Amino acid sequence: MKKQTFLTFLILMVVGLFSVSAMAQIKTRSVWTNNHGLVIRDATTGCWYTGFSGFNMATSWNDPTAGTVPADAHFRGVSKAGVVGCTTYFYDFRLVASTATTDDQIDGQWDVYRNNVLMCASCTGSAYGLSQAAGGVNYYKVYIDDPFFGPSTWLYSGYIDQRKDF
Repeated sequence: MKKQTFLTFLILMVVGLFSVSAMAQIKTRSVWTNNHGLVIRDATTGCWYTGFSGFNMATSWNDPTAGTVPADAHFRGVSKAGVVGCTTYFYDFRLVASTATTDDQIDGQWDVYRNNVLMCASCTGSAYGLSQAAGGVNYYKVYIDDPFFGPSTWLYSGYIDQRKDF
């Protein structure tokens, strides 16, 4: 009986160690922008916005691991943008499905809203430059293809103000 209890205990310990090591392989990353925008490009108007009344973004994602394909990712960027010669709009860029991630990039399907009207639905795009350190001049870009206006015609870019990886 003692030998059976010992073997059961030993098996549970080994299984537990494998479970903990598997959990430790998941790397979660996140970056934020707090009123520190760089540029928004509107595919439908062709305007390049560099003046903002609020510019915020939050994203988090996991590095790909066995059994997690594609990795989990979230992105949302919002801003009220205006520039001389172009109408001021409120923009909302949302990742609706991720297809691939790395430590620096999120690929997937994106929705782009302008003044709460869906302008580009499930459009293919990528966020990159996400692996850089926070502060200073480091920035990310989100390029989104528009089926009517062409590849990489939507752009949302801002500075990385904060990051947390664990």
